[in-house]
Amino acid sequence: MNFKKVFNNIQSILIVILVIIILLMRNCSGSKTSTPKSPKPKIETKTEYITIEKEVPVYVPKWKTKEIPKLIPYPIPTDTAAILFEYYAQYKYSDTLSLDTLGYIVVNDVISKNKIESRSYLQKINIPVKTITITDIVYENKRELYYGLGVSGNANQLNYVGAELIYKNKKKQAYGLGVGINQNLQPVLSGRIYWKIGK
Repeated sequence: MNFKKVFNNIQSILIVILVIIILLMRNCSGSKTSTPKSPKPKIETKTEYITIEKEVPVYVPKWKTKEIPKLIPYPIPTDTAAILFEYYAQYKYSDTLSLDTLGYIVVNDVISKNKIESRSYLQKINIPVKTITITDIVYENKRELYYGLGVSGNANQLNYVGAELIYKNKKKQAYGLGVGINQNLQPVLSGRIYWKIGK
């Protein structure tokens, strides 16, 4: 048995193993910020406003209290016809009450004979409606390490049996390393590199 030849073979195998281990360690190392996060679904929120417009029929408000002022004598003559004209005249008021982003209310009053004869209002309210859309969960790539057994040969004989490791990095590249024996019980070292096809 040629021990020198066996020693050279073992030395070559060890060198190849060390080179592959160094390559794997370089791919394993990375900054802390590149640590993959847990998968999260993409959530989109869309807010739309539905406008509701409602007109309330005319109605007459009821008064609650009545205060009678004291009579004040006037030194000048009064125009009774002018006073009665103003008394029976109708004053129409319109006021808009804002509800910020929710809309507004328009109040219409008719005042005559020192009281509110009629009132109506128009309300226009915007009701926010949120639509939440959840898209598919996108899983981030992460480093993975697999181990197993490798066997190769044909129908007549077994050429290789050994243990293998496969490492996949974040760039979707895979590296394989196998150590085993052949049909002559000689040590065999195997290496593999894989690239992902498509996206």
